[in-house]
Amino acid sequence: MTKQIILKNYRILSAAGNLEQTCDSLYNGISSIKPGPCFGVNVPHASFDDITLRTLENALHALSFSPSFTGDRLLFIFAAAKGELTSLEQHYRSDTSNDICESLLDMQCIRAVKALAINPVHTTIMSSACASGAVAIDYAKEQLMLERYTDVIIFAYDTISEFVTKGFNALNALSPEPARPFDKTRTGLTLGDGAAIAHLTYENVSQGDIVICGSGTSNDANHRTGPSRTGDGLHRAIAFALDDAHITPDKIAAVKCHGTATNYNDAMEAKALFSTFGENIPPTLSLKGAIGHTSGAGSLLEICLSAEFIKRGMLPPTIGFSEHGVDEPVKISASSQPIDKTHILCLSAGFGGLNCAVILREVLS
Repeated sequence: MTKQIILKNYRILSAAGNLEQTCDSLYNGISSIKPGPCFGVNVPHASFDDITLRTLENALHALSFSPSFTGDRLLFIFAAAKGELTSLEQHYRSDTSNDICESLLDMQCIRAVKALAINPVHTTIMSSACASGAVAIDYAKEQLMLERYTDVIIFAYDTISEFVTKGFNALNALSPEPARPFDKTRTGLTLGDGAAIAHLTYENVSQGDIVICGSGTSNDANHRTGPSRTGDGLHRAIAFALDDAHITPDKIAAVKCHGTATNYNDAMEAKALFSTFGENIPPTLSLKGAIGHTSGAGSLLEICLSAEFIKRGMLPPTIGFSEHGVDEPVKISASSQPIDKTHILCLSAGFGGLNCAVILREVLS
């Protein structure tokens, strides 16, 4: 057996709950997006809010993550676009001189290490907008293959904040209704809370393991917030990932898109997929209509869910989608369908022209 990057253990929290609850909700075609007040009001959502407050420590407690390490050189990566901004916003509103350092990403990283009770050799922060979690995977893969570390833990965490919400609203990107990815009537994205944690190793594989066999990043340098209109940047990231995995596009069983349900994002992804696969685009899925856009945490959260899709051999439907709304022949998953191959392509994009592609594979023998 050859050594490969293994996604050894992972947990998630979404608006639908934990990993098992979220998968059940997805396969049953249930959206966890509901109308209601948000800021300044206690809203009884799933397990993310059932533990009193949306804090980093409470999210880690709910994740119930207890990894067992194979070596003695651990790297910890904290991946977030903004992470936890609630306390910073509270300080701003109260006009106090209280210490706001706990809201800085550096301090959030330290708090996470303490909450996990781990002793990493090094820690690093990956803040690559909405692609943060996926870019962290790409970086972790490189570091493990260079054997600088024996284990990597990635914790990705972002919550809905007034600051982020107003930012997206200023871009006219928010929808008053649940997101409808790739749909003809899509009107924008829906924000969501999310957290995910994953343990990666570089070791000999066994049957049933999920390996990260390819990854690639690019920057299309198009605009501070808008993606490339041609999809060239994402297409390059996909090409890098396929080359890294030493496979051709026809080996991909399914695509988990970024799929925010904004006009520009979905159109760009459709063009990137057509540039990669031509007329033979595999079944394609977006999760944003089910659990919302969970910012920097979302890309890791959705990669973990994609690992479950491979294990179960079934792709869930794209919730919110009903009528084809892009120019290219993208085969949007409108209902649950079997996955007939072992590879799934996971796509992420972020402000600043960021693009990331990660390919997962299940080891069958």
